[in-house]
Amino acid sequence: MFKRNIFLAILIALVISCIPIGHASAAPKLDLEAELGIANNIKSYTPLPLKLTITNNGSAFSGDLVIDTAVSYNAGSATVYPLDIGEGETKTVQLYLDGLADDYMHMNQQQQYFYFYEGGIERGKIVDYTGDKLVRPSIYDRDTTIIYTLTDNADRLATFLQLGQYATYNVEVYHLNTIENFEFPTNVKGLKLANVLAIDEVGISHLTKEQQQVIFQWVQEGGTILIGASDQVEASVGLFKDYLPLALSNERTIISSNSLEELSNGGKFTEDIEIYQAEATQNSDSTFEADGIIIAANSNLGKGQIIQTTFSLGDNPLASMNGYPKLIATVLKLDSSQPIHGYPTFVGNYMDYLPHEVASINELFPSFEVSVTTLVIIVLIYILLIGPTLYLILKKFDKREHAWWIIPVISVALSIALFIVGAKDRLLQSQIQQTAYYQVTKDNHLSGYYIESILTNRGGDFTFHLDKNTTAIATGYTGNGTDRLHDKSYIEHHADSSSIHLKNLNYWSVQSIIGETKIPNAGSFKVDLSIESNLLEGTITNDFPFELKDVAIWSGHREIPLGTIEAGETITVSEQLNSAVLVAPTNSNYSYNYPSTKDEIMPMRMEKAKYGAAGLTERNNLPVIIGWTDQSLVGLELEGNASLSPVTYISQPFSADVKYTGEITLGSDILTESIDMISQTGFVELLNESTNQWYLEDGEYSYIVEIPENLKNQANWNEILFTSKENRLEVSILNVNTNEYEVIEDQNAIYSSDYLSEEGLAIFHIKYSNGDKGQPVILPEVGVKGVAKE
Repeated sequence: MFKRNIFLAILIALVISCIPIGHASAAPKLDLEAELGIANNIKSYTPLPLKLTITNNGSAFSGDLVIDTAVSYNAGSATVYPLDIGEGETKTVQLYLDGLADDYMHMNQQQQYFYFYEGGIERGKIVDYTGDKLVRPSIYDRDTTIIYTLTDNADRLATFLQLGQYATYNVEVYHLNTIENFEFPTNVKGLKLANVLAIDEVGISHLTKEQQQVIFQWVQEGGTILIGASDQVEASVGLFKDYLPLALSNERTIISSNSLEELSNGGKFTEDIEIYQAEATQNSDSTFEADGIIIAANSNLGKGQIIQTTFSLGDNPLASMNGYPKLIATVLKLDSSQPIHGYPTFVGNYMDYLPHEVASINELFPSFEVSVTTLVIIVLIYILLIGPTLYLILKKFDKREHAWWIIPVISVALSIALFIVGAKDRLLQSQIQQTAYYQVTKDNHLSGYYIESILTNRGGDFTFHLDKNTTAIATGYTGNGTDRLHDKSYIEHHADSSSIHLKNLNYWSVQSIIGETKIPNAGSFKVDLSIESNLLEGTITNDFPFELKDVAIWSGHREIPLGTIEAGETITVSEQLNSAVLVAPTNSNYSYNYPSTKDEIMPMRMEKAKYGAAGLTERNNLPVIIGWTDQSLVGLELEGNASLSPVTYISQPFSADVKYTGEITLGSDILTESIDMISQTGFVELLNESTNQWYLEDGEYSYIVEIPENLKNQANWNEILFTSKENRLEVSILNVNTNEYEVIEDQNAIYSSDYLSEEGLAIFHIKYSNGDKGQPVILPEVGVKGVAKE
């Protein structure tokens, strides 16, 4: 009987095991393929597109896709996207990341970037998948110039591939029509890898309105669009029609090969070229011309620019000549010492500046400081109370035997009271310090960056809600590659907003987030200023809906204080200047000091915001009006209560109507200076802008001093003033008539206009040899003198 029961049990088990489990045990079977950047290439600290193809060979999946990537080793948050994919379904998801830094990506222990949470990231479970766990793109340095081309035939722009030979920095060219399955982005982050978009007789009007708006926004945020000439150029450029720097006519003219060679600084051209006749429009900021014939012109649009040529970018015979790449490199200023769309200074790159420089101050809270004087007084009172006072009281009442419990009770009570008094600000609610800085764009928008630091009054999770014009990334990531980034912070995107979740913060800990911030139609400074005989006069109106404090005109190393300006108020300016020129602000007085008392925290936060705001305007090469408000403008709000301490700086570039008369001298604070390495060895780095001090290693260098574009035609420049304080430099100056360098023997010298090019350049050759690995060197001070044109 027993054996029969065992046999039946085994038989039943076998039968049950053969029954299909069916849908009760089914699970999603996901496979993922990832395409990153442009042809698997990205750039450091730069937003990029991410295309994911997800196939589900199992049951339906409903939950979250989590992307665990950081923008740098010190800043990054995971990104969460809701995902529903049915059984047997394949989905292509186009996403955009804020960046993917090589220092984070190449951590050997990093296991995967992508996670699937069925049921959601908060309460769901991880679902394993096959396919790409990691993505290993090639990474360009952030100074690399990346050029996208829009053309029907990539062969027309084949010579663009030679542009790197004539550029200061690396150049990479991508013909979008040759990239398999390329889809033009519908988010500006998808275009951020490009510095230049070259359009060769292909209209962008055929793109969707959303895609055209992406290009327009990309230019406003710093991109350069290069538009070649064609018969219907105005009809083909879509949203850019009203912003073009040139008006092309139907008539043609001839530009000689000699003029092309001169314009391209030595390019070789075999024949004359027919180009369109054109006139500069009111949008034009500068033109590129020879013998009165315009070859190209540019107009600024936001932080970017439109460059338009009077020749087609791909037509032969011009496009096939040896000098053509050099001509394009000159038009795009690829030979400049500054990247065409890079990060001119440390302040100009918020991914560096905010987590390193500003966070060190912004994360200090006044409530951290405990008064030493107060502590000493309390200790003295305690000693007196516990010692003679308590003894006399107990002796009077003959209760000295109670001292054993009274002393501990008083000690504990005093400790609790001291703790409550010292920590009251941190006990009641969380504290937030927000430091932001903006620049005013031409269309009266505010565009900038911020850092927000929270001092928690509890442990756990914190959530910030962001509007559609604000981004956020958590700082302080220092993991070793095994940590999952979404366990620290992650971002969720909603229809018209997003939120960032800070996870598992400790009690009384400090955490910061950084990001971009934009405010449409915010207002501006209305500026009506003129300069005559070095006297700056006119009016400034505060057209913002809030008061601005410590308003100043910032030119070079000098600030002209104007005080507080109320909302809607107009002030009168009358200030005697040292020269007839106002120039872009410099950061030579920037301080790396650290506060020693709580009273120094706010002034240092304001200083960081001020230099950040000035850094945003560098490309404009204009003086700025700057001021600050204690109102919070960032579209960011904590879910819960917190006390907020905001500092917001605003800067706006402006031009003054200058009436030049008599003799004009331009000093080193006005002229633009750049130095580039010539020899294969050597290294150069700017140390102090105000003293023109550079770090040089042994080698040969080209030192170029240039008259600002807006001053080149204001005077007949006839003298170059040269002063050198360094005996370790061998300096030669280029005679533009003989095209030969002449050694400068004297430390103080004056040269005629024979040594100043038509483009307003004084070119020097410097040889530095000190027999060591490098030293700080003060480069020669150069000035230019001339007489104002009538």
